[in-house]
Amino acid sequence: TSEFPEITGSPLPDYSLLNPSKYATLSIQYTRGCPFDCEFCDITALFGRKVRTKSTNQILSELENLYNIGWRGNVFFVDDNFIGNKRILKSDLLPSMISWMRKKNNPFVFNTEASINLADDDKLMELMTQAGFSNVFVGIETPEEACLVECNKTQNINRDLIQSVRKIQAAGMEVTAGFIVGFDSDPPSVFQRQIDFIQKSGIITAMVGLLNAPKKTRLYRRLKNEGRIISEWSGDNTDYTLNFIPKMNKKELINGYQKIIQG
Repeated sequence: TSEFPEITGSPLPDYSLLNPSKYATLSIQYTRGCPFDCEFCDITALFGRKVRTKSTNQILSELENLYNIGWRGNVFFVDDNFIGNKRILKSDLLPSMISWMRKKNNPFVFNTEASINLADDDKLMELMTQAGFSNVFVGIETPEEACLVECNKTQNINRDLIQSVRKIQAAGMEVTAGFIVGFDSDPPSVFQRQIDFIQKSGIITAMVGLLNAPKKTRLYRRLKNEGRIISEWSGDNTDYTLNFIPKMNKKELINGYQKIIQG
């Protein structure tokens, strides 16, 4: 079947099998799927564009189980885009989490991943911080508008990305972010622009990688049709390898990438 299963029937993880002292953070998942369709990303191929959520009761039960094994501290919501269904978040899950956290004397600190349009929703950001979210990872990718158009990163187009980052920060959440170089539209100036953006935005951790094309992505299919795929992706976009022939001179691209890492 081409249908993705609902996750409301997912069984509760048996956290009692864990030794909490062996972990720096524990993880929980609320959604699968992403409403966006970035060319380089395989999330929609793996999980679909329809955002499927667990029920609020499922999440509260998982939090309760984490609490009961003695876990205190950081909990990572591993969703690829936590805010894929804003309506349910604001009307149900986050208010319930706020109430649960208060009753338990705020035992957890949450972090997650979200698209930059989080910055457009003041109420959502307020609820997230009240629920205990202190950090959010955002896919910035590049300050180059032409590259955002190229990769269909529609949620990042036609906006002041630094201002959006600062709005999330002002709401009370630290921002970590992902960046990519190697797009066909990248100019030689992109490397310094990336450095300047990271430093100016106050992003606390920048994950910068070389563009690669995972097999199930639209990017892979396009590059294959253009005869530019040269290997399978290594699975690591920070190991200085590319699985396709870039438009920019490869040596220039690698040297520029290294400049960002050292910058």
